[in-house]
Amino acid sequence: MRNYFRQIALIAMAATFLATTTLWARSSRANNHNESGQVTLIYASQIANGTELQPGSYKVELSPNASSPQLMFYQQGKLVAQAPVKLVAETKKIGQTEILYNTAANQHVITEIDLRGWSQAVKFPSSNAAAWEAK
Repeated sequence: MRNYFRQIALIAMAATFLATTTLWARSSRANNHNESGQVTLIYASQIANGTELQPGSYKVELSPNASSPQLMFYQQGKLVAQAPVKLVAETKKIGQTEILYNTAANQHVITEIDLRGWSQAVKFPSSNAAAWEAK
């Protein structure tokens, strides 16, 4: 009878351990959601450093450097552009991917990218450095 209770206790401890590690792994993955994502540009677009991106699908990846984050654009596994960004916390997770543009002078300059599932908006600096610092 004593062995039966030991087995029950061991099974309960193992189940608790398994549930705890599973929840921890899920939360770790959820916190890492903002490392990369997919965007599709429908216009030839410029990013903050003046680099022009052609229409198409890109994998975007946030640099791991938290003090000066950069957003890197990959196409077919190759780095094609990168630019400094500012991360702005949102009140809730972003529901759908959106790209915001400034369309002055018939050019599409990306000002912000909101990626579905992220909890931060990715903002690009304007040409005015003082305005960038003030934001």
